[in-house]
Amino acid sequence: MKKYIIYLFSIVIISCSQPSDYELVINNVGLFNGEEDVGIVNIAINSDTIAAISTEALLSDSTIDGSGKYVIPGMVNAHVHVTTLDQVKEGYPYGILANLNMHTGLEDRELRWKEISRDSTGYPLFYGAGHAATVPGGHPNQFSPDMETISDSVSIREWVDNRIAAGVDYIKIVRDNHPWFYNPSLPTLSYEQIGELISYSRGKGHKAVVHIGKAVEIAEIAGYKPDGFVHIWSFKRESELTDQQWDAIRECECFIIPTALLSKGSQNSSEEETRDPDGRMREWAEQNFLSADETIEALRKLHEIGVMIVAGTDPPNNGINYSDDLFSELEMYQQAGMNNLEVLRTTTGNAAKAFDIEVGLLEIGSKANMVLLNGNPIDDLENLKKVEQVWKNGKTNQ
Repeated sequence: MKKYIIYLFSIVIISCSQPSDYELVINNVGLFNGEEDVGIVNIAINSDTIAAISTEALLSDSTIDGSGKYVIPGMVNAHVHVTTLDQVKEGYPYGILANLNMHTGLEDRELRWKEISRDSTGYPLFYGAGHAATVPGGHPNQFSPDMETISDSVSIREWVDNRIAAGVDYIKIVRDNHPWFYNPSLPTLSYEQIGELISYSRGKGHKAVVHIGKAVEIAEIAGYKPDGFVHIWSFKRESELTDQQWDAIRECECFIIPTALLSKGSQNSSEEETRDPDGRMREWAEQNFLSADETIEALRKLHEIGVMIVAGTDPPNNGINYSDDLFSELEMYQQAGMNNLEVLRTTTGNAAKAFDIEVGLLEIGSKANMVLLNGNPIDDLENLKKVEQVWKNGKTNQ
């Protein structure tokens, strides 16, 4: 009898000393994985990785009851211009876990911020293009006079090689061939130069994305097969496209980051009054730029022909912030006829696929960059604002 009691006691000790299968399990939670609504599942995390997604029970000493809640991948803002380290982290509490910088005047600073973002909880991951490709005096050289430009003394290949040596994640190219607020057009890259930039960058294993202002520029540059465009067109002039030009855009199979929110004008009325006290800039903009409704219709057409949309807002332009203004951008996609699932893809799975980044998709083996919401965003996009907890690389500061 004594031996039998000792045997049972030994079994209990061995059982209790066995480690759990997973470090953390979220039970009975809805899941949108960046592409599809997976339904109610159990999600397990080990270290920085999604270790299991299952309808079967998963064992852990640390669990979260996900009943009535929803997990989505961390969101991506695919077009920002960050000038301070504090701006890098503004979107984190809202579930934005990646920012894609689309030009910086200081490449060393951008590289340092990227390194900080890799390991620091509370900071979204930060990716960047370094300097944008332009000619001397071309946009954005007027704001970054010390940036390297493409000229007689710096060839396209040398310029791209220098960006890669500076640690950029992708190459941004600028086509800016239009007047700005009563000022004449700045010099800009030719279509042929843009084609060479795209070809050489992609040959070096880097994605190439293009800034444009006119619809005809997208149609023309589409033939060179860039990976994507970082704005929808903003100018009314030359915005009417032929069927052949629409076909060229569709056949490019490139993505577009609309930055549609720019079409709504300044988000800060006091800032606008200071910058434009007599209203001349507003008058010029109304005459030359697409309205918000016209931008939505252009976006609707792009979606209808199958162009992949990736969400981005272009802060701090027009007073747009680095945080919840992303939700206003998504609302414009909804107004353009995209259903909630399609809208969610723009800031998650589409962004992950467009830029090959570690944020935006949740599957077994992927980084645990994810957000727990108090509501289903597929039913109602307003639930994106109900953030309960955020994980970056499996870590949370909550």
